[in-house]
Amino acid sequence: MVTRKSLLILGLLALVVAASVGGYASMKSSDQAQDTSTPSESTIEQHALGNNTTVTSVTGTVTVETERANDTQTVRADVWQRLPNHVRYEYTDGPTAGDVMVSNGSDVWMYNDTRNTARHLRLSGENAGLVQNLTEAFQQFSDAFTAEYQGEAMVSGRETYKVTLQPKNESFGNLMQNQTVWLDQENWFPVKTHVETSVGNDTTATTMTYSNLSYNASISDERFTYTPPEDAKVIDVGLPETTTYSSVADAQEAVDFAIREPTDVPDDYSLENVTVTTSNGNASASLLYSNGTDSLVVSQTSAMRPSRGDQTVSVAGHDATYSTVGEQGLLQWSDDDSGYSVTGSLSKASLIDVAESMYC
Repeated sequence: MVTRKSLLILGLLALVVAASVGGYASMKSSDQAQDTSTPSESTIEQHALGNNTTVTSVTGTVTVETERANDTQTVRADVWQRLPNHVRYEYTDGPTAGDVMVSNGSDVWMYNDTRNTARHLRLSGENAGLVQNLTEAFQQFSDAFTAEYQGEAMVSGRETYKVTLQPKNESFGNLMQNQTVWLDQENWFPVKTHVETSVGNDTTATTMTYSNLSYNASISDERFTYTPPEDAKVIDVGLPETTTYSSVADAQEAVDFAIREPTDVPDDYSLENVTVTTSNGNASASLLYSNGTDSLVVSQTSAMRPSRGDQTVSVAGHDATYSTVGEQGLLQWSDDDSGYSVTGSLSKASLIDVAESMYC
């Protein structure tokens, strides 16, 4: 039996939505094939949680529909997947038409036809350990759900089992409100997935559907190699490097900007650590405070970024935005030097106080 986690990790590495229904990393022996008898509801639910499929390769068409408040976007691609970690997407319709994404497990290429740029990410060497860490993190992520069988449905000419997934954590549930997967009755492959996420008042619904499916076809290695056009600009993409320090002073030596430390933090909160992340020449520092139950994160980055949120507020004379993610408040702003955010379960006023104390 094959699991789907490795392509989920590739999704974290910008393999678009392919990851959320792709292959996982581990291979089991062929004598563990799916039982052909009608499974119980609990068995179906466990397969949905375990993301298990008996297929070794998939070819077909993938359609991804993304709906926001006043906008719906549809993307379509021809896809070849060979588990555990080979995938090729050739985008045919939508704003990404002409783009190509290819991974052979060691290298990822992402070609943008409009800009004629090819981003190249190596998943081996110094990046291998980081990929493994992402894999382990996603394993914990997927274990945080419960499943409920909803019945049978026909999708893309396939008989499927429909299962809804709900987070066990209430705060996380406020972020990911609705998840549904339709599993092929033959082999547990996720023919269709639907996910709704919410940040503040902004809700996004993403539906990914496979069609024209063929299972277990032989796909040559050549399909998973890629050579960009001769005139394309090739950009080497690095995975983030993360180091944790016990003090702001130690972290300061690792970045080229002055870390702003808040002076007005609630009395029961203390600094746990400082994490410095470096990616493609940009660095960020995140100060983690905790009172033993709740956490407060103050982040600063050298990469300027627009602030997005539900409400417009002010931080020490700088335009800022405030939004909520579950039970967490998120405050974002920029000044002439850096971009900042403050995240925690404190009230909006308290988060603003913390942010403004960084300028005292």
